[in-house]
Amino acid sequence: MYNKLYIGLITSIFLLIGSTPEPDRIFWSPYADLNWDEIGHYDSEFHTHPGLGNEEYDPHQTIDRYNEEGYKILMLAAHDYDIPSDHMDTIYPWTRLSEIYETIKYVENPTEDNMTYEEIHNEPWEDRDPVELGMVSVEGTEISAPHHTISVFNAYTEGADTEAESFRIIEEMGGFAYLAHPGRYVERWGLTAHWYVDKYLRFDVLIGQSIYNRVDRHPEDRAFYDKVQHLLGGFMRPIWLYGEDDMHHEGTLAWNRDVLLLENFRPGSMHPDIPDGSAPHVMEALQNGYSYLWKPSEQYNKRAFNIIDVVVDDYQVELTIDNEELVEEIRWRTHNPESGETETVHYGFNISVNDVPEESLFVRAVIEGEEGRIYTQPFYLVEE
Repeated sequence: MYNKLYIGLITSIFLLIGSTPEPDRIFWSPYADLNWDEIGHYDSEFHTHPGLGNEEYDPHQTIDRYNEEGYKILMLAAHDYDIPSDHMDTIYPWTRLSEIYETIKYVENPTEDNMTYEEIHNEPWEDRDPVELGMVSVEGTEISAPHHTISVFNAYTEGADTEAESFRIIEEMGGFAYLAHPGRYVERWGLTAHWYVDKYLRFDVLIGQSIYNRVDRHPEDRAFYDKVQHLLGGFMRPIWLYGEDDMHHEGTLAWNRDVLLLENFRPGSMHPDIPDGSAPHVMEALQNGYSYLWKPSEQYNKRAFNIIDVVVDDYQVELTIDNEELVEEIRWRTHNPESGETETVHYGFNISVNDVPEESLFVRAVIEGEEGRIYTQPFYLVEE
């Protein structure tokens, strides 16, 4: 009898010693509210330059090229300094492109040696109907804020003297924005991660920043995004990552696809002349991180695989990918505050809280294949 009690006691002690305490952190996912059974995947681009500054393509040609490449959501984002604001607002709506052209064709652009817009453009602009094309058209501009900023869902066309003033105007006009190619300003102006943190904490209108510009003009932008997100406190102030073509000519087209996750996609626009379609849901997806980035390994490569489900059960995130055989590796990345670098902390289709270092506030997945890779939005660690 005593032997049995002794053995039972020893077994209990080993079980107690060997048991893993329940984590005191849980995952929070921006994808949690999505009904993955109904979700479609729609390529978008918000940073294009359609002709006002002597780029290769006119507005209607830009629309046609992105439509040919399979994009479903597009914004014609002229530089604010190329827009003759006394004569026009943004390049919007697409159904009035010919009218806008007739208004400005004899106007001179001082940033292009005072050439007229007729001289700058290839041909008279042609109207395009996003509904007929099966697309959602978005209004916006690239604002020199002075930090270049992609301003979406509003008609703001003149950057102010300071970023703070520009952001306030965008917000007053009902829009929001993400910060373009931050690496440029880290290199040229010496901006620090704390400069970005300050702007995010002061302005809710800012939803994120670019991690890819064109092919990859600023490779450090991924790690910089991670550092900014960590300093913001992770879940305390989420920001989203984006890729941007910054399209000026054919060689810079179709290098990035921000994939918006939408139900019941319908073409349209927020302009009163055009049915809304899914435009309000595009706005919601951008603001809430219902997206991921497809980065092709070669120009024009369309998505070879998609995320078709994300399951989060507090202590674990599990990804489901279609065409799984095309996935070579999945890396889970985070910012290490001790080294100041972005590091891979785990591999595979799922990750548990225990795989994430205690000092880390988020992880994001990089899903690699021969045709390209997917970058997810961050999954945040929050105290239970």
